[in-house]
Amino acid sequence: MPLTSRAPDPELYPPQLPELVCRQAPADEAEAARLTQLAQLVATSPPLSDVRDLAPAVRVLFPPPAYEVGCGGAHIWLHRADEKSQLAVIL
Repeated sequence: MPLTSRAPDPELYPPQLPELVCRQAPADEAEAARLTQLAQLVATSPPLSDVRDLAPAVRVLFPPPAYEVGCGGAHIWLHRADEKSQLAVIL
């Protein structure tokens, strides 16, 4: 039986404003600019039931192969491809 994805139940998961948490300092000015754009994206986002809806836009700002963007549960994580530590997370 194939698994299907569906939108979260808004009664169980009411829409909330996403929050960006930076876990590391930017490596250079270009990365600092990307993190600033990411902060603006998050700040202007409407309340969401599932922040993973922002993942495609995050992947545009932080493209492979230099960065990895993934989702888990109800968050988005971001790290540099050559590091295991998170650069940032959106909750």
